[in-house]
Amino acid sequence: MRLFIRFTLRLVWALALISAGLHAAPAPKTSTRNALIIGNARYEPSVGPLRNTRNDAKAIAKALRELGFSVIEKHDITRDQLLKAILEFRSTLAGAEVALFYFAGHGISVGGSNYLVSLKSGYTPEGADDATLRMLAETRLLNVEQPLADMVSAGARCNIMILDACRTTALARVGRTRDLQNPGGLSEMRPPAGSLVAFATDAGQTALDGDGTNGLYTEELLKHLRTPGITIEQVFKRTRAGVLERSEGSQIPAEYSRLVGDDIFLAGTSTDSPEPQTAALAPTRRATPVPRPADPPPGPLPSIREILGYAGLGKARECTEALRTLAGTTGAGNYAVAPLEVLLEKVKADLKDPSGSTIKPALAASTCTLVLESLDACLPPDSQNKIQLRARALNRRGDALLLLGQPEEALHDFDSAIPLQPEDSYILYNRGRAYLALGRTEEARADFTAAANPKWKQPGALKLATQALSGLKESALKP
Repeated sequence: MRLFIRFTLRLVWALALISAGLHAAPAPKTSTRNALIIGNARYEPSVGPLRNTRNDAKAIAKALRELGFSVIEKHDITRDQLLKAILEFRSTLAGAEVALFYFAGHGISVGGSNYLVSLKSGYTPEGADDATLRMLAETRLLNVEQPLADMVSAGARCNIMILDACRTTALARVGRTRDLQNPGGLSEMRPPAGSLVAFATDAGQTALDGDGTNGLYTEELLKHLRTPGITIEQVFKRTRAGVLERSEGSQIPAEYSRLVGDDIFLAGTSTDSPEPQTAALAPTRRATPVPRPADPPPGPLPSIREILGYAGLGKARECTEALRTLAGTTGAGNYAVAPLEVLLEKVKADLKDPSGSTIKPALAASTCTLVLESLDACLPPDSQNKIQLRARALNRRGDALLLLGQPEEALHDFDSAIPLQPEDSYILYNRGRAYLALGRTEEARADFTAAANPKWKQPGALKLATQALSGLKESALKP
């Protein structure tokens, strides 16, 4: 009887456990965004240590965690450790929305394939023939096709591989060919469907390690990863524009994309912030935005160096047409800021010409109009430089129009510029000049007085405005 009672109690307890299991809370849902981040910096002297790659990897990992990614982060690892990390990463990807692999370190191309260099790799290309080089690469380095294939086969919907790995390294130099000047770089890739591979610079080129705490490419990438309302493709497009501008065209990031399906928005589909100010600005009477060409003209795209050359020579039409061509193909970007600033500095120099000729003011006004027409076509809507450039172009065009004897048109430009840069006392001073030319003395006096206020901390404008006030006072004392 006791045995029966004991058996019955155990049975009841087991059924209770089963029932509790059936009603237990479901297991937490696994992350649908997963990333593996590698930063290798402490390479042997024969390979070349890197300064910023650990910082790059840490910053990218932090940004992705803020975007809801589950992140595996590794630093200064060997090939075996890298293979183990990839295997761990692969196990997280079944049914994932996004799989992202980021590597900052050394990478080289061997026989048309790309390889990542781990620490203590033992890869020594000196004196090896082609077959030996390929075998060394396959056994000592990591073919980037391997983690990419693991990501695709694991079942993630969108696979992204980012290689900030085009750094200069002695491993890319093959002594038998005497090619001791070859800095390195990776080869073009054709990723499988559903994948995007991003290089820090174009195939066969090397990337800048950066002067700050991050490499140039990663520093620009970080600016856009967390931007709401833009797709993954737009993230890389804006990154490319920023790198182009800051490197003056010497580094051009590249992507090889075969993404399919719906767009992926890493930071969500909409922003919580209002539209940028520039989007609400009404065009001036002569500054109609130029639409982006749907089909760019055939032939090679103009380089940033070429465009800066046009700007330096004051060839405004050639410069702005080349910028619009580039924007029509690569997308609007901050690479346009430097050429447009050079054009406006050329205008400033021309307006200081004391010869009294109307040729330079007319050219200056035309250049400013071309700059204003290019802003919306060539700069992204959220560019922090657009408002400043618009105000500067309006102010200098107004100055040119004053010299051409058109004070009413000049006044319109100054009125448009002041709300954009209300702290710029030069614009106030110039508007005072326009009022004075129109015989509106009291309004001129008010602007000169405002421009002469030391709070603006613009001594040049203060001096000019003070002289103008003295001139008004002397005129009033004359009989």
